[in-house]
Amino acid sequence: MTFSEDEVICIRHWDYSETSQTVGLFTRTTGLVKAIAKGSKRERGGFSGGVDLLSRANATIVMKPGSDLATLVNWSMIENYPNIRRELKANKIAYFAADLMGRMFEALDPHPNMYGAFAHFLRQIGSGENHTEGRNELSLLEFQWNLLKEAGVQPSLGRGVEGAQVVHFDPRDGGRVVASESATTWKVRSSTMDVLDLIKDTGVELPETIEAASVVRANRLLATYIREVIGEEPFTMRMLFGPLQTHIERPS
Repeated sequence: MTFSEDEVICIRHWDYSETSQTVGLFTRTTGLVKAIAKGSKRERGGFSGGVDLLSRANATIVMKPGSDLATLVNWSMIENYPNIRRELKANKIAYFAADLMGRMFEALDPHPNMYGAFAHFLRQIGSGENHTEGRNELSLLEFQWNLLKEAGVQPSLGRGVEGAQVVHFDPRDGGRVVASESATTWKVRSSTMDVLDLIKDTGVELPETIEAASVVRANRLLATYIREVIGEEPFTMRMLFGPLQTHIERPS
């Protein structure tokens, strides 16, 4: 057995018994880990009544050779992002993000940079400080781009015809803007692609002066692209965005 002290975020949990839980953790140094937290739901246990979804903690994990299920033996809370628990939109965004963290990476595949980006994202939408709808949309866009980049499947984008209001985006060709429409392309406003070009070129936080509607459309485009990448539409995606179409946009 190997004992590991790590910083973790709980991205899933299930009841295992009346007193125990099974948890999905995204850890800073190990990546995705599935573990059993025995006795975690006991009020006087070492987990303070249970491991909460979307909480960050220092944890001790026991890894067993030949087993896909580790054992969580210690949980020391760092933060639990209160705004996620009191504001519906922030809750939907956070659940969607946590779902993607569990879908886009393999178990025991370390992604420390993505762990840091995820923790930063949760702090932005979960602290309640400087909380606005526009800020949440910007945070989500930055998260989705970072996720795709870390997983190695970020769209390559590109430029359309100069002055065109609509470009042709092909998700099956690496998320590339192509010259002409085909059976696999999606129509996307040039202003939406401009936002994605900015986040691709700068790699820094987007200014809040960006047109809000373009940020919303860019979020929907990346979510739809993620759906293509993973081959299914998660329930959390539909709860956040509603139906996502692939002939996406028309110029107004």
